[in-house]
Amino acid sequence: MPELSKAKTTERRVNEDDAAFVLQSWNWKETSLLVEFFTLNHGKVVAVARGAKRAGSHFRGLLTPFSPLKIAFSGQNEVKNLLRVQWLGGFFPIEGDALFSAFYVNELMVRLLAREDEMRELFGSYVRVLEKLADTDANHEVALRTFELELMESLGYGLPQTGEPWYWDGEELKPWTEEVIETEPHIVIDAEMIRKLHERDFRSKETLSFAKRLMRRMIAHYAGDKPLNTRRIFEELKRL
Repeated sequence: MPELSKAKTTERRVNEDDAAFVLQSWNWKETSLLVEFFTLNHGKVVAVARGAKRAGSHFRGLLTPFSPLKIAFSGQNEVKNLLRVQWLGGFFPIEGDALFSAFYVNELMVRLLAREDEMRELFGSYVRVLEKLADTDANHEVALRTFELELMESLGYGLPQTGEPWYWDGEELKPWTEEVIETEPHIVIDAEMIRKLHERDFRSKETLSFAKRLMRRMIAHYAGDKPLNTRRIFEELKRL
């Protein structure tokens, strides 16, 4: 959560009509919210929605995750001032287990993205994974693995395209040599598997399972020591 002392923003710089989604929000003072958005043109942005909890607020009912929005905000500090929000519509609700998956996607964005780093291609990836999760006929596991791979690529951690095998050593991807054996924490990725992951070819259960294992290890490393809350909660609920 940003320091509250930084919530005083300068009004000179106004950013108009940026496509956005809410990633998370917190209560701020008695009537306001701090909201973290993922935007098309400015990446991850935190803004104060002043008076958002008042009954007559023009923000009321709009600042919810997974709804496509158009926002305007001002300020040059870390925490901006939210000026306007417009709901763009066009999305189906995300329900059931897919809702946990959508919150997992949001938590990845919160944990892994730097603030105010424009990532227009990742914005498209984010929209696509939400569309798939809202579609009850779609393969949600394929959608999640695809998004995770695209997220790693956007952050500069994607798989190389050298036609040679590589391996994950617990901290980074490295070229494979014969001395490397697949023991913890090593994950060897042969050239054919790299090709399938680049092409998002998840027709075989083996590829899908491998992608899940590799992404879980990589995300755990880059997200830091603190476990992902959504994954933990979902696994606990499945055990009930």
